[in-house]
Amino acid sequence: MNDIVLITADSVRYDYIDEMEFLSGYQTQSGTTVGHYTRPSLAGLLSSQYQATMKSAVTGPTIPEVMSNAGYTTIGLAPSPQLDEVFNFNRGFDKYENFVDAGNRGSNRREILGQFDLLRKVYHRFFPPHAKMSDLPTDKAVVEQAVEQFNEATGPRFMWVHLMGSHRPYGRGDNAISRSLDRKALFSPSSLKDSEHEEIISSYKDALSRVDTVIEDLLMSLNGDPTFIFTSDHGDEFGEEGYYYHQPQRRRTADKLVTVPIVSNDISLTGDRCSLLDIGPMIASEAGTDPPEEWNGIDIRSESRSYTLTIAPWHNTASLRLATDDYTVTSTDGRVSMTESGADIHVEKNKQAEEVQERLQDLGYVE
Repeated sequence: MNDIVLITADSVRYDYIDEMEFLSGYQTQSGTTVGHYTRPSLAGLLSSQYQATMKSAVTGPTIPEVMSNAGYTTIGLAPSPQLDEVFNFNRGFDKYENFVDAGNRGSNRREILGQFDLLRKVYHRFFPPHAKMSDLPTDKAVVEQAVEQFNEATGPRFMWVHLMGSHRPYGRGDNAISRSLDRKALFSPSSLKDSEHEEIISSYKDALSRVDTVIEDLLMSLNGDPTFIFTSDHGDEFGEEGYYYHQPQRRRTADKLVTVPIVSNDISLTGDRCSLLDIGPMIASEAGTDPPEEWNGIDIRSESRSYTLTIAPWHNTASLRLATDDYTVTSTDGRVSMTESGADIHVEKNKQAEEVQERLQDLGYVE
C-alpha cells in the first residue's frame, strides 16, 4: 500500500492556481467546497458527509478512520482553532497536532457580537487579524514537524497537513497587507482605490507563492515518494460582488468562495465536476479499501457527479448553493434541516465548542 498525503491550504481560489508554480505543474481540476469557511468545509471533506458540514464538526467514519482500519499510520497537523479537537478533527488520527494554546480559548460572546457591523468595526480596530497570527507556527515550522513525524512513522502512512500562510492578511510583518487597508477593504470596499485593490491582490499572489514553495519543500523531504492530493477549504472574494475576503457570518456561497483547485501527482482527476466530498472516496480507493456506505462522496474516476452542493451554516441558519451543468440555484439565510438514516439534522450552534470562539475572532474569521 502506498503512502498518501492530503494537503490543504487556506483561502486558495481555483483561478489563482497558476500563482503556485510547483503545484500547477501537476494535473489540476476545479473542485467545489462543501462549506463556505474552514470548519464546515474541512469537516465535510474529512467526513465525506453533508451532515458534518451542517454541524460544523467532523462526523465518523472519517478518512483517517478508514485509513487506520486499512492498516495505515495516520498523522494530522492543522494549525488553526477552527480545526480544534473539540470539533472532532482529531478523530481517527494516531497523532494529531493543532498547535492551539488552551489559554487562548474564550467564550462565544465575540462571535455573537461580531454579527453587528458597528461592533465588528470597533473590535477590528483593536484586534485586527494580524494581532494573533503570530501565535500560530509558520508554515515552515509546521512542515518541519510534518516531515519528522512522517519519516519516523512506520508505513503505510496517511498524513493530513493544513497550511495557514495563504490566509488573510496574506503574510506576516512586512509581507502582510496593512491593518488600515485590511479594515478599509472589509468595511468600506467601495472606497478602495485601484492601487489599493491591486496591493491586496499582489499580497495574495505572493502568499500563494510562498505556500507553494513550502508544499514543494514538504513533498521533496518526505521519504517513500507518497501520493499527494492538494485542495483548499474555500477561496476569498476581491470585490467581484462588493465584498472582500471570506466573511462566514454573511453565509455567502459566491463562485469565487466555493471554487477551489484539486491537484494530485498520482490520482487521476477526471469528470466534469468534483465536490470536496469526493476526495475521501478517491483516497480510500487509492489505498485499496472500499468507501463507507455513510459517505456522500463518490469516486469521480468511476462515477459521474451530476451536481455539487455547498452548505453555508452560521448559528441557526444557512445558505445553500446547488450547481449543475445547466443551472445554479442559491437559497440565502434560511432554516435548513436534512434527514439521513431516519434522523433529522439541523444547523445549530456547536455548544461543545464555545470555548474556542474568542480565538477564532483573533484570526479574523469573525470581526
